[in-house]
Parts: sequence; structure tokens; C-alpha cells
Amino acid sequence: MLLSSYLLLALLCLLCNCVATAFCPSYLMPSRPRLSSLSMAEGDHISSKIRYLGSGDDAIVRPGVVLVAPKHEYDHFLMKSAVFVYAIGLDENQDMVIRGVIIDHPTAFTISEMSPNVMGSLSNNLMFRGGRNGSDSAMLLHSAGGADGHVKTTGEMIGSSGIYEGGVVSAMEAADAGLASPDQFKFFFNYMQFRENELEDMFQGVVDDDGKPDEWVSLEVPPEFVLTSDLERGEMWSKLRNTIREIRQD
Repeated sequence: MLLSSYLLLALLCLLCNCVATAFCPSYLMPSRPRLSSLSMAEGDHISSKIRYLGSGDDAIVRPGVVLVAPKHEYDHFLMKSAVFVYAIGLDENQDMVIRGVIIDHPTAFTISEMSPNVMGSLSNNLMFRGGRNGSDSAMLLHSAGGADGHVKTTGEMIGSSGIYEGGVVSAMEAADAGLASPDQFKFFFNYMQFRENELEDMFQGVVDDDGKPDEWVSLEVPPEFVLTSDLERGEMWSKLRNTIREIRQD
């Protein structure tokens, strides 16, 4: 099914730095324990380059983490998904919301097919379906920002993930000049949004047939795990589930 023409308009606005939103992101840990119930010392289990930050009610949820769905999740978008949390803040109604993008739901379209204004080395990057919310908006995530990076962005690093948002024109220039690889950039169409009570319900989990809890899990992963485009739907979910299994066996 073809994506809405509104996506093209949103991307054009993004390129001109005139996207407006009532959402006010906050990268401070909220005071509600649901979003900060596990300390760093308790969550400091390392498997390879991945940090385990808890599951279910004990999971840390903050900008920069990846939330990995349990096997029992049957929501159309969230089933077999890995969700990168890029912002926590207040919406237009002053309600605390959590926003993230599904990192392993590729579409059949490149970014240039959806926006001819994205040209050069980035034009063949795939567009990923970030979620159900967003009114056909689009966003760019990348690992080429910061003081030592070659892409100028208005925001800070998302948590401690090594990932930044925005800067499309600067990204095209950096990629075309060979200062950054196209693999460092990923375009998303729409996003997932959760209120705290929705997240609490989602994270309650169930007990599987083996008598073990089947819950959402929070991880810190290297930026390339989030930004790789060489993925089929649910592929990163499967890889991270295997890693979680290894961590729990240690």
C-alpha cells in the first residue's frame, strides 16, 4: 500500500527546518517510579556490547533504550518488535508520554521515492515504519552528530545512545563528502506513543508455558543496532531476544 502524500509534505518541512510540534521532550528521568525503578547497579549485566536494564515492572524506561517485545505481544505494530525510545516529555495536554520508533519494520520504499529532495548518497536509504502515531510525519536518526560529528543538529544526544535526531541537509552534505557513511542514517515514518498507564499495562507480562515470565525488556544497545537498515521485519527483535536469553542464563 502506498504511503500517504502527507509524508512528502512532512519531509519537505523537515528539510526546511520548519516542523512544529506541541510535544516538549525531556531527557530528565521522571519522578514516577515506573520509569526509573531499577538502579544502574542492578541493571549492569553486560552481554557483549548490550546492557540489560530489567524487565516488566523493574525495567528502566528512558531516552536511548531499546524496548524488546515479549512473545505474547499481539498488537499489530508491536508484535515481534524492538522499539528505540527517543523522547519522554509532555504532550499538548501536559500529559507525560513516551515516544519511540520500531527499528525493524522496513517498508518497500527508499527515502528518495518518498521525498525527491533527499538526494545523493542518502537517497537509497530505506524508509522504516516507526509506528502508528505521528500523522504521517517523518524523522531522521543518525550517529554522526555531537561535537566530533559532521552533522549539525539542534538537539543533544538521545540519552547515552550515541544517536541524534534531525539535520537532514547537513546529513546529505556529510554523506556526499564522504565524512559519514549512509549506514549511519535511518529514516522513519511515524512513531509509537505511550502514556504512562499504557506502558504500565503493557509491561505487566504473562507467564509462558515453561512457567517463566514473558515480559517487555529494556536494553542499551550499540547505535548500529538501531541504525542498521539490513533488517527484515522482526529480525532485530529475534536477535535481541536471543541475547536476553543468554544474559539470563549467565
